[in-house]
Amino acid sequence: MERIAYPLMEIARIGALFIPGDMLENVMPEERREYPLLAGGATSEFAVGDEVDFVEENFNMLKRLLLLTERIDPERNPYAALWIRRPENPSRGEVMVAGRALPAEGYYIQPLWPEILRAFDGHPTRRQRNAGETAYYPIRNSDEEIVGVLELTANLAPSFI
Repeated sequence: MERIAYPLMEIARIGALFIPGDMLENVMPEERREYPLLAGGATSEFAVGDEVDFVEENFNMLKRLLLLTERIDPERNPYAALWIRRPENPSRGEVMVAGRALPAEGYYIQPLWPEILRAFDGHPTRRQRNAGETAYYPIRNSDEEIVGVLELTANLAPSFI
């Protein structure tokens, strides 16, 4: 039987079908969603890591779904992550949940780049990197609002999983 090879954007589309945006929207308890504002007298504009808190059921389900998305095409062996926009500054974003690995950009709050902003506007897009291709796919909640972006990066290294 011939193996089916999926394009990265198709894997992202399939993964996005199963990721509940309502869970992503509520992955942190309401009182922690604007945690940078809780930093008060901190020297950074952002809070320290111990102020981050998650709703365990939502986080665990999203993590499982990302790990399953990464397994849609084992030959490609991609890395998956879910990004959100910061409520206090929508030009910045951060990873809320990652699959097996964090994206190349890291986990900290940072300015969003053109390709991911396009996905936050509702347009799936891709980006070519030195390490390979990355696909960005919008994640919607039950009200059809875009609440996040699924990032899927092709892993060019051989799979050891």
